[in-house]
Amino acid sequence: MEPKGVIAFDIDGTLTHRLDWIDPKVVQRLEDLTRDNWRVALLTGRIFSFAWNILQHLNFPYLLGVQNGADILEMPSKKSLKRNYLSAQIIPQIEKAYLSQKEDFIIYAGIDKGDFCYYRKERYSEKMVQYLKVLEKLGAAPWQSSDFIFDDTYTFPLIKCFGEEKEMRTLYNILKHNPEIEVSMIRDPIDRALYLNLITHPEASKGQAVHFLREYFQTPLVIAAGDDHNDLKMLQEADVGIAIETAPEEILAYADVKAKPASELGIIDAIEEAIALASRT
Repeated sequence: MEPKGVIAFDIDGTLTHRLDWIDPKVVQRLEDLTRDNWRVALLTGRIFSFAWNILQHLNFPYLLGVQNGADILEMPSKKSLKRNYLSAQIIPQIEKAYLSQKEDFIIYAGIDKGDFCYYRKERYSEKMVQYLKVLEKLGAAPWQSSDFIFDDTYTFPLIKCFGEEKEMRTLYNILKHNPEIEVSMIRDPIDRALYLNLITHPEASKGQAVHFLREYFQTPLVIAAGDDHNDLKMLQEADVGIAIETAPEEILAYADVKAKPASELGIIDAIEEAIALASRT
């Protein structure tokens, strides 16, 4: 039987307001969708091991796009369906953009290498070192100290930058013009005082992931739900977009349906409204 369509969800701020838990009512609704012949996809900026912490108990088939779609996996088998990684040759360009920054960036190694992170501890303030310790605990393996000098053939899924909003905005405005990368600036779900710039391959974005899902399932209908700037291209690519009502204005502009916050389980009613809207178009 052909699927009714694909429904793609952001995780943090959309499905849940917590780092370690998705409300069972939301999980049940996702499972009901799969039983009703919808294909469910979860698209997140999280690394795989961090996402797996809250997804390992899901008992239904779904697709998972981690690090904004750098890896797309069939779950629960963990079969790789699509991968777009950055080349180490991009690092000097990021270094140049970082000349005015107070702190440093980190590089994620990817699922196959253990899902750990490379970092240069000596380049961080003590306050940021404490933040990095929190990040490290969310992953699957200890981080590795590095000089960030790799063979040109070395590839990895994500560079993460973090800092205060003004600093990250300045960095974003430099990086966004580089055609060799995709960059999205979002609020940090771990420390709300910080902002992130997530740097991936130009074909690794949630929008590209939605495009892939449409072709993979050969369906003309995609519904997508998100709440931050890395969800923008996903909502643009979808036929019906759901945005959490607290999302930035740029995101709300692409919302066909506005949902109550994740803390109020707003996505549950929003799904019904989006499906009803899709059936009328």
